Amino acid sequence: MEPTRFLTALREEQQKLSERVIEQDGGLQVERVAGVDAGYDGNTMHIVAVSIDAKDLALTEIIAVKRQAEFPYIPTYLAYREFPGIEAAVRRLKRRPDVLLIDGHGRLHPALFGVACYVGVRLDLPTVGVAKHPLVGRVRPRTRSPSRASPVEFRGQVRGYAWTPPGRERPIYVSIGHRISLERALEVVRGSTLRGYPEPLRLADRIGREMKRNKE
Repeated sequence: MEPTRFLTALREEQQKLSERVIEQDGGLQVERVAGVDAGYDGNTMHIVAVSIDAKDLALTEIIAVKRQAEFPYIPTYLAYREFPGIEAAVRRLKRRPDVLLIDGHGRLHPALFGVACYVGVRLDLPTVGVAKHPLVGRVRPRTRSPSRASPVEFRGQVRGYAWTPPGRERPIYVSIGHRISLERALEVVRGSTLRGYPEPLRLADRIGREMKRNKE
């Protein structure tokens, strides 16, 4: 298929699947929070899933997966490249997490369907997108809130939050992935962060970097 038509077909699929995203959590009880991060060594993906206890943030499980990327890197189509590895890592966790944090965007995406949404819908898991850089949207001025979070508007609605964690100068961007409300998503991210970035994602990134260095 011609490249432009191929990407158009994928965008249409994203827009269709975005209608399946559930933006409510139904009284979700969160005891275990996991985070998944993908690092690269050329075309080799190092996918790491880290699970922590939601109360004391103690590390409970680590799963590392190495595999070849079969889809090229194309901005805003990250899910098609990373989902196979993410799925493999998450399914190997002994205990299914109550919430899964994804290093990437959720609703703060041109199709309202970033990698966090894709993973959530495909795995039927509550997911939250957490990203270091904005992709779409306009950040509103921050209110006098102890959370230090500023709403991010996109297409006339608040789709996420820009939140500056302790020990970090620039904000991170939090958005709904699937089966969670935006306020609860921010609550989970804040509750799993000590300094700089949510613990499961920080640990997953660190372990992934070690894998790359050690070529294991």
